[in-house]
Amino acid sequence: MPEVAELAWARVMALEANYCRVQLDQPGPRGVQQLLCVRRTRLGKTGQQICAGDRVQVDGIDWPAARGAVAALEPRQSLLERPAVANCTRVVVAVALDQPPLDPLQLTRFLLTAERTGVAVELVLTKVDLLEPAAARAWAERLRGWGYGPLLVSAREGTGMAELRQRLREPGIAVLCGPSGVGKSSLINALLPELALRVSAVSGRLQRQLGQQGIDQAAFAHP
Repeated sequence: MPEVAELAWARVMALEANYCRVQLDQPGPRGVQQLLCVRRTRLGKTGQQICAGDRVQVDGIDWPAARGAVAALEPRQSLLERPAVANCTRVVVAVALDQPPLDPLQLTRFLLTAERTGVAVELVLTKVDLLEPAAARAWAERLRGWGYGPLLVSAREGTGMAELRQRLREPGIAVLCGPSGVGKSSLINALLPELALRVSAVSGRLQRQLGQQGIDQAAFAHP
């Protein structure tokens, strides 16, 4: 007979097809920390959608198989629409200083969208190693005039990564977002190398296109 628990509280870490992966508040038997869960039919009937970041109640847990079912959702404190992340406490906007060059208009759009979420907004300037130090300092000073304290980082050289890692260790959920090609995957790989995300070089053609279409990509982090 499988070991079955009645109830446990957890946080949704990722959605995988018709399943969700949750992190348990307290490890289960044999140190089980994560479960792959289905959604109880009654949640669908009431129109409740599960998002990354949701606090959920899990029942019918099969510990040896690390499986369970989401039975209930805790009321959310906040909800981002794109990407859909519940209970976010910070939005970290990442933009590159070069390759592609920083576009103030595009950055303004991202910052305005982030500010509308009502949660704290932080600004990270990536690829600082590709710009002359004086030019990088000038951008940082300009953006401080906008009311932000930008963190200058380089995933390749490690500049600023210790401070970024420390910021992300603060309690809560942080969402990393920004235009395509600014180095979000490189940042995440530097912070969480076990994920081994694919990183692509930014071609000259793509650099030109990025001025016309910025693609919003994000990563979910749960310290």
